[in-house]
Amino acid sequence: MSLLGPPKVPLTNKGMNTTDMEKQFLHKYLLLVVCAFSFLAGQAQVKVGIRSGFTVAGLVGPDVHAYDAKLSFYAAGFANVPLFDAFSLQPEIQYSRQGACNDHEGPVTRERLNYLNVPLLARYQSRMGLYAETGPQFGFLINAQRKDNAHLTNVNGSYRPFDFSWVWGAGYRITQRAGVDLRWNLGMTDVSDYPGTVRNSVWQIGLAYTLGTFH
Repeated sequence: MSLLGPPKVPLTNKGMNTTDMEKQFLHKYLLLVVCAFSFLAGQAQVKVGIRSGFTVAGLVGPDVHAYDAKLSFYAAGFANVPLFDAFSLQPEIQYSRQGACNDHEGPVTRERLNYLNVPLLARYQSRMGLYAETGPQFGFLINAQRKDNAHLTNVNGSYRPFDFSWVWGAGYRITQRAGVDLRWNLGMTDVSDYPGTVRNSVWQIGLAYTLGTFH
């Protein structure tokens, strides 16, 4: 049983529902990412690599009760494009397992939210190997499930298909190819159709590895 309450009625705006507006925003955002990356990729050497590690994910908000963070994982591919001096732009395509769990009342309940995230981060890297990064992230909900003991229920209709987040991160390059990083992805939009406001909050810690450099 969810502690978030019954789903709410989707909002509308001049005949256009929230899902349609979110889809239009997603299309424009992805087009901007592709255009920006294509332009910059032709101007500089692009580093391509992979990232993977653990997530500590939760659902937060004044109307979320009794839910704790859950441990899961993420995997991503990235392209790092130099801009000038120590600054670069890093778009990614990322699979992230998110959600939350409740073990306070009755049987343990887990909300499993699987996202395809597309962050676009600005990065500053020092000569000592330390770096900081920040930027927007748009997430597409692949599926949503609720696990209550051994029973698994599809709850796609209880969660909205898109999530806009802001990312803060820092890391350290151990070698020219490998590094370790820490990120916090804070949801800026309501991701559920339950009463009140429910947002994603996800910590990521993992490794990044550069596969090669292309021009």
